Amino acid sequence: MEKRWINRRINLKTLTDYIGNFFKKWNFEAIKGKTATGYQIFAGNSPYFPIEGYVSITIEGKPDDFIVKFEFCRDKKKRFFMPAMFSTLLLGGYFLSKKLEKRENMIKLEKEFWRHVENAVLSLGNSAYPKS
Repeated sequence: MEKRWINRRINLKTLTDYIGNFFKKWNFEAIKGKTATGYQIFAGNSPYFPIEGYVSITIEGKPDDFIVKFEFCRDKKKRFFMPAMFSTLLLGGYFLSKKLEKRENMIKLEKEFWRHVENAVLSLGNSAYPKS
């Protein structure tokens, strides 16, 4: 999902730091850096939001017109193979409940993330220009 803001005059580096603080708050292992078009954050492995894979956040644009993108990315690990009949009969309920729990965590994480970003954009209004 992505959201766009226009005419907010936000310092995008400061916004990236605010977003990084969100991931620190929830004990994610996170990496942030500058790209050619903006900033990027990768975060995963949180005890509060166990999800499959990791999250990729991209902040691009100018202070007056920028986009924040939020994406879930899956790890490319090989999965343990178990015959379908066996897994359904013996362990299907367990694996299904774990998968549903991770999906629920993904929904909660995204909702909390966008709430945090909206608050950051409101508090950082006109931060791209020096105050006179």
